[in-house]
Amino acid sequence: MTAATLERFLRARYEEEERVARDAIAGAPGAVWGVMADDIEQVLTSQDRGTTHTPMVQFGAPDPVRLLTHVARHDPARVLRELEAKQVLLAEHRTRNDGGCRTCREEAGLPSPCTTLRLLAVPFADHPGYDDSWRP
Repeated sequence: MTAATLERFLRARYEEEERVARDAIAGAPGAVWGVMADDIEQVLTSQDRGTTHTPMVQFGAPDPVRLLTHVARHDPARVLRELEAKQVLLAEHRTRNDGGCRTCREEAGLPSPCTTLRLLAVPFADHPGYDDSWRP
């Protein structure tokens, strides 16, 4: 697979993730996620005191507070910031006409795409469109 194919794959994944994050924000505008827990209930909370009641034990979570803390830490605003950074990295690592990476200065004939693009693709290794030849 070519670097251009991997670039298209990454752009499509980033668009999907952005759409999901923006949908979540639209459902809870201005929310800053956190966790409120006591012996009875564990819930995601927002700065405006709104709560999302999710009985995590129904999903078989042995420690709902840890699970909710993870979910709260990866709120949509953070996802959007990470996506912005990844999109800048993607734009910086475009392929030259000779097949090398213009940023990494990798020479033609080395594995293409460059290691940076391959690393950006690792989180999507379980996606059906992921090509194992992209593994760094």
